[in-house]
Amino acid sequence: MKSVIKRLVLTLPCICLPLYAAPKAKDVFKLDQKILFQDDFQSGSVTRWGISEDDRYNLAANTPARLDVVDAPGLAGKKAVRFFVPRAPDSFRAEISLPHEQGFQERWYAGRILIPKDWVIERHSKGNDIVMQWHAIPGKGKATFPNLEISVGGDSWYIRRSFGTALENPTRSNDKLADPIQPGTWVSWVLHAKWSPKEDGLIRIWKDGKVVYEKTGPNVYGDIGVEYTPYLKSGIYHPEWHLDKDRKRAAFEADKPDALSKTIYGTDYRVASGAATYEEVAPK
Repeated sequence: MKSVIKRLVLTLPCICLPLYAAPKAKDVFKLDQKILFQDDFQSGSVTRWGISEDDRYNLAANTPARLDVVDAPGLAGKKAVRFFVPRAPDSFRAEISLPHEQGFQERWYAGRILIPKDWVIERHSKGNDIVMQWHAIPGKGKATFPNLEISVGGDSWYIRRSFGTALENPTRSNDKLADPIQPGTWVSWVLHAKWSPKEDGLIRIWKDGKVVYEKTGPNVYGDIGVEYTPYLKSGIYHPEWHLDKDRKRAAFEADKPDALSKTIYGTDYRVASGAATYEEVAPK
Protein backbone atom coordinates (compact mmCIF):
# COMPACT_ATOMS: atom_id res chain seq x y z
CA MET A 1 0.00 0.00 0.00
CA LYS A 2 2.80 2.43 0.88
CA SER A 3 4.44 1.85 -2.48
CA VAL A 4 1.14 2.47 -4.27
CA ILE A 5 0.64 5.73 -2.39
CA LYS A 6 4.21 6.77 -3.15
CA ARG A 7 3.72 6.10 -6.89
CA LEU A 8 0.44 8.01 -6.83
CA VAL A 9 1.98 11.05 -5.15
CA LEU A 10 4.84 11.11 -7.64
CA THR A 11 2.41 11.13 -10.57
CA LEU A 12 0.14 13.88 -9.26
CA PRO A 13 0.50 17.31 -10.90
CA CYS A 14 2.48 19.80 -8.87
CA ILE A 15 0.57 22.86 -7.69
CA CYS A 16 3.38 25.40 -7.31
CA LEU A 17 2.57 28.31 -5.06
CA PRO A 18 4.84 31.38 -4.72
CA LEU A 19 7.58 30.79 -2.16
CA TYR A 20 8.68 34.40 -2.04
CA ALA A 21 6.85 37.63 -1.30
CA ALA A 22 7.30 40.37 -3.88
CA PRO A 23 9.31 43.40 -2.71
CA LYS A 24 7.26 46.15 -1.07
CA ALA A 25 7.60 49.81 -2.01
CA LYS A 26 8.56 50.80 1.54
CA ASP A 27 11.44 48.29 1.45
CA VAL A 28 12.68 49.14 -2.06
CA PHE A 29 12.33 52.90 -2.54
CA LYS A 30 14.18 55.60 -0.58
CA LEU A 31 11.30 58.03 -0.47
CA ASP A 32 13.31 60.74 1.30
CA GLN A 33 15.73 61.07 -1.63
CA LYS A 34 15.51 62.23 -5.25
CA ILE A 35 16.86 58.94 -6.55
CA LEU A 36 14.41 56.45 -5.10
CA PHE A 37 16.00 53.32 -6.56
CA GLN A 38 18.93 52.34 -8.76
CA ASP A 39 20.55 49.08 -9.77
CA ASP A 40 23.49 48.37 -12.07
CA PHE A 41 23.73 44.74 -10.86
CA GLN A 42 27.31 45.03 -9.65
CA SER A 43 26.09 42.93 -6.72
CA GLY A 44 25.76 40.03 -9.15
CA SER A 45 22.14 39.35 -8.24
CA VAL A 46 18.55 40.45 -8.87
CA THR A 47 17.40 39.98 -5.28
CA ARG A 48 16.11 43.56 -5.05
CA TRP A 49 13.53 42.81 -7.74
CA GLY A 50 10.47 40.67 -8.17
CA ILE A 51 11.16 37.80 -10.60
CA SER A 52 8.72 36.39 -13.16
CA GLU A 53 9.36 33.55 -15.59
CA ASP A 54 6.44 32.45 -17.74
CA ASP A 55 3.36 32.06 -15.50
CA ARG A 56 5.49 31.92 -12.36
CA TYR A 57 5.40 35.08 -10.25
CA ASN A 58 7.47 36.28 -7.32
CA LEU A 59 10.05 33.53 -7.56
CA ALA A 60 12.48 33.16 -4.69
CA ALA A 61 15.37 32.88 -7.14
CA ASN A 62 15.96 33.26 -10.85
CA THR A 63 16.58 30.41 -13.26
CA PRO A 64 20.05 31.26 -14.66
CA ALA A 65 19.25 29.94 -18.13
CA ARG A 66 16.29 32.32 -18.33
CA LEU A 67 17.38 35.34 -16.33
CA ASP A 68 20.88 36.00 -14.97
CA VAL A 69 23.43 38.70 -14.19
CA VAL A 70 26.34 38.68 -16.66
CA ASP A 71 29.08 40.97 -17.94
CA ALA A 72 27.38 43.68 -19.98
CA PRO A 73 28.29 43.13 -23.66
CA GLY A 74 30.32 46.07 -24.92
CA LEU A 75 30.30 47.95 -21.58
CA ALA A 76 33.68 47.34 -19.94
CA GLY A 77 33.45 46.68 -16.22
CA LYS A 78 29.65 46.81 -16.12
CA LYS A 79 27.05 44.16 -15.36
CA ALA A 80 23.65 43.56 -16.90
CA VAL A 81 20.74 41.15 -16.71
CA ARG A 82 20.47 38.73 -19.61
CA PHE A 83 16.86 37.81 -20.35
CA PHE A 84 16.24 34.70 -22.47
CA VAL A 85 12.96 33.19 -23.68
CA PRO A 86 12.92 30.11 -25.96
CA ARG A 87 9.97 29.65 -28.29
CA ALA A 88 7.80 26.91 -26.81
CA PRO A 89 4.17 26.60 -25.71
CA ASP A 90 3.61 29.03 -22.82
CA SER A 91 7.26 30.10 -22.80
CA PHE A 92 6.69 33.81 -23.11
CA ARG A 93 8.32 35.79 -20.32
CA ALA A 94 11.53 36.51 -18.39
CA GLU A 95 11.18 39.74 -16.40
CA ILE A 96 12.19 41.64 -13.28
CA SER A 97 9.79 44.06 -11.65
CA LEU A 98 9.58 46.75 -8.98
CA PRO A 99 6.56 47.27 -6.69
CA HIS A 100 3.81 49.79 -7.31
CA GLU A 101 3.33 52.81 -5.05
CA GLN A 102 0.14 54.04 -3.47
CA GLY A 103 -1.37 57.11 -5.10
CA PHE A 104 -0.66 58.73 -8.45
CA GLN A 105 2.96 59.87 -8.21
CA GLU A 106 5.18 61.93 -10.47
CA ARG A 107 8.24 59.85 -11.32
CA TRP A 108 11.36 59.65 -13.48
CA TYR A 109 12.58 56.29 -14.82
CA ALA A 110 15.67 55.21 -16.72
CA GLY A 111 17.13 52.02 -18.13
CA ARG A 112 19.66 50.86 -20.67
CA ILE A 113 18.58 48.13 -23.12
CA LEU A 114 20.64 46.09 -25.57
CA ILE A 115 19.12 44.25 -28.51
CA PRO A 116 22.09 41.96 -29.32
CA LYS A 117 23.77 41.61 -32.71
CA ASP A 118 22.33 38.14 -33.27
CA TRP A 119 18.75 39.33 -32.75
CA VAL A 120 16.48 37.82 -35.42
CA ILE A 121 14.08 40.40 -36.84
CA GLU A 122 10.57 38.99 -37.17
CA ARG A 123 9.25 39.50 -40.68
CA HIS A 124 6.36 37.03 -40.63
CA SER A 125 5.17 36.40 -37.09
CA LYS A 126 2.82 38.72 -35.26
CA GLY A 127 3.41 40.32 -31.90
CA ASN A 128 5.88 42.70 -30.33
CA ASP A 129 8.54 41.95 -27.74
CA ILE A 130 7.96 44.18 -24.71
CA VAL A 131 11.27 45.20 -23.12
CA MET A 132 10.10 47.85 -20.62
CA GLN A 133 6.59 48.36 -19.29
CA TRP A 134 4.73 50.22 -16.60
CA HIS A 135 1.97 47.90 -15.60
CA ALA A 136 -1.48 48.37 -14.18
CA ILE A 137 -2.89 46.57 -11.18
CA PRO A 138 -5.75 44.23 -12.15
CA GLY A 139 -9.10 45.63 -11.15
CA LYS A 140 -12.09 43.70 -9.83
CA GLY A 141 -10.73 40.39 -11.05
CA LYS A 142 -10.08 41.57 -14.60
CA ALA A 143 -6.61 41.61 -16.16
CA THR A 144 -5.36 44.90 -17.57
CA PHE A 145 -3.05 45.96 -20.36
CA PRO A 146 0.12 47.85 -19.37
CA ASN A 147 -0.45 51.58 -19.05
CA LEU A 148 2.75 52.09 -21.03
CA GLU A 149 5.25 49.87 -22.85
CA ILE A 150 8.38 50.11 -24.96
CA SER A 151 8.56 47.23 -27.39
CA VAL A 152 10.24 45.88 -30.51
CA GLY A 153 8.17 44.95 -33.54
CA GLY A 154 9.99 43.87 -36.69
CA ASP A 155 12.91 46.28 -37.02
CA SER A 156 11.20 49.13 -35.15
CA TRP A 157 10.64 50.53 -31.67
CA TYR A 158 7.06 51.09 -30.53
CA ILE A 159 5.48 53.06 -27.69
CA ARG A 160 2.10 51.61 -26.74
CA ARG A 161 -0.35 52.85 -24.13
CA SER A 162 -3.60 51.79 -22.46
CA PHE A 163 -5.60 53.98 -20.06
CA GLY A 164 -9.04 55.29 -19.20
CA THR A 165 -11.65 52.61 -18.46
CA ALA A 166 -9.92 49.29 -17.80
CA LEU A 167 -13.15 47.47 -16.97
CA GLU A 168 -14.89 48.40 -20.22
CA ASN A 169 -13.04 49.57 -23.33
CA PRO A 170 -9.70 51.21 -22.53
CA THR A 171 -8.20 53.85 -24.75
CA ARG A 172 -5.20 52.31 -26.52
CA SER A 173 -2.52 53.69 -28.81
CA ASN A 174 0.40 52.23 -30.77
CA ASP A 175 3.11 54.60 -32.04
CA LYS A 176 6.08 53.55 -34.16
CA LEU A 177 9.27 55.53 -33.61
CA ALA A 178 11.12 56.92 -36.61
CA ASP A 179 14.54 55.35 -36.00
CA PRO A 180 14.80 51.55 -36.40
CA ILE A 181 16.42 49.25 -33.86
CA GLN A 182 20.19 48.86 -34.07
CA PRO A 183 21.14 45.36 -32.90
CA GLY A 184 24.41 45.41 -30.99
CA THR A 185 23.99 49.00 -29.75
CA TRP A 186 22.92 49.93 -26.22
CA VAL A 187 19.93 52.30 -26.04
CA SER A 188 19.40 54.66 -23.09
CA TRP A 189 15.77 55.28 -22.21
CA VAL A 190 14.52 58.01 -19.86
CA LEU A 191 10.87 58.57 -18.98
CA HIS A 192 9.23 61.43 -17.09
CA ALA A 193 5.68 60.58 -16.01
CA LYS A 194 3.01 62.43 -14.12
CA TRP A 195 0.67 59.50 -13.58
CA SER A 196 -2.94 60.64 -13.57
CA PRO A 197 -6.39 59.62 -14.86
CA LYS A 198 -7.06 63.33 -15.52
CA GLU A 199 -5.91 66.02 -17.93
CA ASP A 200 -2.87 66.87 -15.79
CA GLY A 201 -1.10 63.65 -16.80
CA LEU A 202 2.17 63.64 -18.74
CA ILE A 203 4.36 61.09 -20.54
CA ARG A 204 7.68 62.26 -22.00
CA ILE A 205 10.27 59.78 -23.30
CA TRP A 206 13.90 60.30 -24.33
CA LYS A 207 15.86 57.81 -26.44
CA ASP A 208 19.61 58.38 -26.33
CA GLY A 209 19.12 61.96 -25.19
CA LYS A 210 16.44 62.89 -27.73
CA VAL A 211 12.75 63.36 -26.96
CA VAL A 212 10.94 60.79 -29.11
CA TYR A 213 7.49 60.76 -27.50
CA GLU A 214 5.33 63.21 -25.55
CA LYS A 215 1.69 63.07 -24.55
CA THR A 216 -0.42 64.99 -22.03
CA GLY A 217 -3.71 63.99 -20.46
CA PRO A 218 -4.92 60.74 -18.82
CA ASN A 219 -2.38 57.90 -18.73
CA VAL A 220 -3.67 55.41 -16.11
CA TYR A 221 -6.95 53.65 -15.41
CA GLY A 222 -9.46 55.57 -13.36
CA ASP A 223 -12.07 52.86 -12.74
CA ILE A 224 -10.33 49.97 -10.98
CA GLY A 225 -11.07 51.20 -7.47
CA VAL A 226 -7.52 51.99 -6.32
CA GLU A 227 -5.13 54.88 -6.89
CA TYR A 228 -1.64 53.60 -7.64
CA THR A 229 1.55 54.34 -9.54
CA PRO A 230 2.17 51.73 -12.26
CA TYR A 231 5.04 49.38 -11.51
CA LEU A 232 8.11 49.07 -13.71
CA LYS A 233 8.93 45.75 -15.37
CA SER A 234 11.76 44.98 -17.75
CA GLY A 235 12.95 41.96 -19.70
CA ILE A 236 11.19 40.06 -22.47
CA TYR A 237 7.45 39.57 -22.70
CA HIS A 238 6.12 38.05 -25.93
CA PRO A 239 2.32 37.82 -25.46
CA GLU A 240 1.69 35.64 -28.51
CA TRP A 241 3.62 32.79 -26.90
CA HIS A 242 1.30 32.84 -23.89
CA LEU A 243 -1.24 30.28 -25.05
CA ASP A 244 -4.06 31.13 -22.67
CA LYS A 245 -6.67 31.19 -25.43
CA ASP A 246 -7.57 28.62 -28.10
CA ARG A 247 -7.05 31.15 -30.89
CA LYS A 248 -3.55 31.93 -29.64
CA ARG A 249 -2.65 28.24 -29.47
CA ALA A 250 -3.93 27.70 -33.01
CA ALA A 251 -1.93 30.70 -34.26
CA PHE A 252 1.18 29.47 -32.44
CA GLU A 253 0.95 26.02 -34.00
CA ALA A 254 0.33 27.42 -37.50
CA ASP A 255 3.07 30.05 -37.28
CA LYS A 256 6.35 29.87 -39.20
CA PRO A 257 8.50 32.13 -37.02
CA ASP A 258 11.76 33.79 -37.93
CA ALA A 259 13.04 33.59 -34.35
CA LEU A 260 13.14 30.47 -32.17
CA SER A 261 14.28 32.37 -29.09
CA LYS A 262 14.61 35.90 -27.74
CA THR A 263 17.52 37.43 -25.80
CA ILE A 264 18.04 41.00 -24.58
CA TYR A 265 20.13 42.70 -21.89
CA GLY A 266 19.21 45.45 -19.41
CA THR A 267 21.09 47.56 -16.86
CA ASP A 268 21.36 50.99 -15.20
CA TYR A 269 17.75 51.10 -14.04
CA ARG A 270 16.70 54.12 -11.97
CA VAL A 271 13.52 55.50 -10.44
CA ALA A 272 13.46 59.09 -9.16
CA SER A 273 11.01 61.52 -7.65
CA GLY A 274 9.36 64.35 -9.55
CA ALA A 275 11.98 66.71 -8.10
CA ALA A 276 14.76 65.04 -10.11
CA THR A 277 16.05 66.15 -13.50
CA TYR A 278 16.92 64.40 -16.74
CA GLU A 279 20.64 64.77 -16.01
CA GLU A 280 20.26 63.10 -12.61
CA VAL A 281 18.58 59.97 -13.92
CA ALA A 282 19.98 59.45 -17.43
CA PRO A 283 22.31 56.42 -17.77
CA LYS A 284 25.96 57.45 -18.08
